[in-house]
Amino acid sequence: MDKNTDFKTIYDKYGDMLYRIAFVQLGNPQDAEDILQDVFYALLNNPPKFKDEEHQKAWLIRTTHNKAINLLKSASRKNVNIDDLQIHIDSPAKDLHIDVLKKVISLSPKYKSVVVLYYYNDYSVEEISETLKISKSAVKKRLQRGREILKIELEDYAI
Repeated sequence: MDKNTDFKTIYDKYGDMLYRIAFVQLGNPQDAEDILQDVFYALLNNPPKFKDEEHQKAWLIRTTHNKAINLLKSASRKNVNIDDLQIHIDSPAKDLHIDVLKKVISLSPKYKSVVVLYYYNDYSVEEISETLKISKSAVKKRLQRGREILKIELEDYAI
């Protein structure tokens, strides 16, 4: 297989997941697309040596997360009103899904990261710990606090 075919396979496999991670971190589809482009540009032009596919996946997620955090910290970032987001969900409980997603997006980055990886990407506590390079107890504590914040924010739904 040639380099372009390998790259396309990796993009097809992980692109949607990485976009969701960036979008939930940033709350802006254009910024999420920019992050995705930056991550794959780095992979294409200066790929690290990966031990295996899991190592590659962890690198992609960690790089996406770090680039999103850096963009959030940058002074040039445009503020986006969460209520202006165009979110398309086809579900009978659409309003609840949209409100939950907006509340997740509004979490601080340290809680948002673990919540997104755990609930939206089905990562285990151990996988999150390895990916974000934090302890398992820190992951558990951040999940707990993130859930507590979301529970308070969504109390109108009596979930």
